[in-house]
Amino acid sequence: MKKILCTCLILCFSSINYIQSQVYDKNCYFGFTFEVSKNPNWGYGELVITEIEPYSPAEKTGIKVGDIIMEIDSKATYLRDNQTIAHWLFDNMYVPTVNFTIRNMNTYFKEYTLTRECIATNSVNERQLSEIFSFYSLENTNRRTFSLPLEVEPNKDVDYTDYHSFDFYTDGNPVPAIDTEITALLEQDLIAKGLVRDTSDPDIVVQVYYSYGPNPKFTGLDNPNYAPGTWRYDSQKQQLVLLPIFDPKERNKEKAGQFIVEFGFSFYDRKYIDTNKLTQIWDCNIKDYMSSQYTLDEYIRLHTPLMLKQFPFAIAKSEATYRVDLNKYNYTGMHFDADDLTTVKDVDMDSPAFRAGIRPGYVIKKLNNKKFEHTKESLSDAYKRFISETMVYRDQATLFTNADGYADCMFWNTAYYSDINKAFNKSDYQTHFSYLYDFEKYINSKNDNKIEIEAWTGMQLRRFTITPQIRKSIAVKAL
Repeated sequence: MKKILCTCLILCFSSINYIQSQVYDKNCYFGFTFEVSKNPNWGYGELVITEIEPYSPAEKTGIKVGDIIMEIDSKATYLRDNQTIAHWLFDNMYVPTVNFTIRNMNTYFKEYTLTRECIATNSVNERQLSEIFSFYSLENTNRRTFSLPLEVEPNKDVDYTDYHSFDFYTDGNPVPAIDTEITALLEQDLIAKGLVRDTSDPDIVVQVYYSYGPNPKFTGLDNPNYAPGTWRYDSQKQQLVLLPIFDPKERNKEKAGQFIVEFGFSFYDRKYIDTNKLTQIWDCNIKDYMSSQYTLDEYIRLHTPLMLKQFPFAIAKSEATYRVDLNKYNYTGMHFDADDLTTVKDVDMDSPAFRAGIRPGYVIKKLNNKKFEHTKESLSDAYKRFISETMVYRDQATLFTNADGYADCMFWNTAYYSDINKAFNKSDYQTHFSYLYDFEKYINSKNDNKIEIEAWTGMQLRRFTITPQIRKSIAVKAL
């Protein structure tokens, strides 16, 4: 097997991290990651939020990817080093909350108060375990990437935080129906970014352009080595879909593609640079070669939200890569000791496990009536063996390469659900953490999604029944 699978458990357990600080054997975090911006268009020298962890304090408070952190507890972040930022975030652990002053396209100044979440050190939570054991149910947990042949051209002399309203360019003539569809898509996404449509006095004027037609260089080349089909994310369907588009890296696409589609939009300043003329401040466009006909309105519907992810925190580029993180798993609130996984290291307050009576320090003896006796190494070996020996039950039609480069990712074949269920119940495979996906009938044929735990409390053996919460998240990030 590929090295990634051979070492995944040991490496993953040793690389768990947050924005965190250790105090009283606890790791504390807020649930977001950031970087110091070097982008002159967006938050230069300040902190820009790059990812939000689902169900975290940051998400619950309403902080968004792309938000600029101006201040932490009234102290300016501009050109501060990482050590200073870490000191502000974590050194005063006696104060449970931190105030963040945020600006974005919607506001110049807004304060958010976040409460730290703290868990026991050297522990692993169920979200992390679902990613580690994702091959139990790739239908629910997978990470994939795809690329777009985008040309992005920002005006390096413009600060996009100065702009708060927009409208669309019009020459006063009637427009085709497709133009109305495009402006509706753009309006929806720009408003989601915090901009306001102002038809009388906008800061930004948006102009759209597109073309679609037969490829004049098409040779009718019929080569069995060509397998046109490109994965791209459909925001409405919330999944990756295979489109009849040639890979942008395909050398012969200009001759093999029957159709060419080009689509783009430009943003123009009409207020701050030169009031007498429009000045382009941002442009994004795409050009694709298609192996068969695909309607222009569908192409635009799918690509518009992806292209707008490049604004406002992006740099000039001729190719854009995206990552799609899908995760759906059973949450009980237990955190396991990363060194042995049989010990409950921590339990979230008011979680399903806490309400059922599970407490830190309990040692799990049985999980869903399976003896819970193993080492990290034996569990890793059993997991590798499970993946290898159950590959025959995978559906070849769903083959994909994940973000880690493993090329043999496939969903389960529905025709083999009964055989798959038997494999999950085979003791040699040690599939204890398949409980994370017990809502799937190929794992739990009873379809009751109840988790039975027998644990040693330090004084006695006790049995617990936990009704988990199903947590689902989908995140699409422009890398």
